[in-house]
Amino acid sequence: MTPNSPQAADVKATLDKLIHGVTSQGFDVLEMTYHDEMRIYMLKGHEVLHQMDKVGFIAHMKQSMDAVDTPSTWAKYHLVEADEKHGHIVISRKVNLTGNEQMVTLSIDFVYEDSRWQITREVIFT
Repeated sequence: MTPNSPQAADVKATLDKLIHGVTSQGFDVLEMTYHDEMRIYMLKGHEVLHQMDKVGFIAHMKQSMDAVDTPSTWAKYHLVEADEKHGHIVISRKVNLTGNEQMVTLSIDFVYEDSRWQITREVIFT
C-alpha cells in the first residue's frame, strides 16, 4: 500500500463522505460503507474495551447523534494508504457524542469489494 496511489485518494474520499453523511444524520452512508463483517474495537481510556459489529455500531451512532446539537466534521488525517484491494487510514477526530467534545484517534481498515471501498475494522482510542 502506498500513500500516493489513486486508490488512497479514493479511500480518503470514502471516509470524507462517511463523516459528512453521518454528521448530517444521513445514516444510509453507514450501510453502504461498513462491510457486513465489520468489527469495531473502542478503547475508552486505558481500561475498557468495547467490541461491536456493524449492526451494533450503527445503532450506537444513531443513538449518540440524537444527543448531539452540533456534530463536528473536524478531522486530521495522519496516514492514508491503499493499493488495488486494501486501504488503511489513521485519523484524529473531534467528536461530541457524550455532551463533551473529545479527541479520538482511529485506525481504519478498508477492502475494495462489490465495486466500492468498505470499512472492515475500526480501532478507536478515546
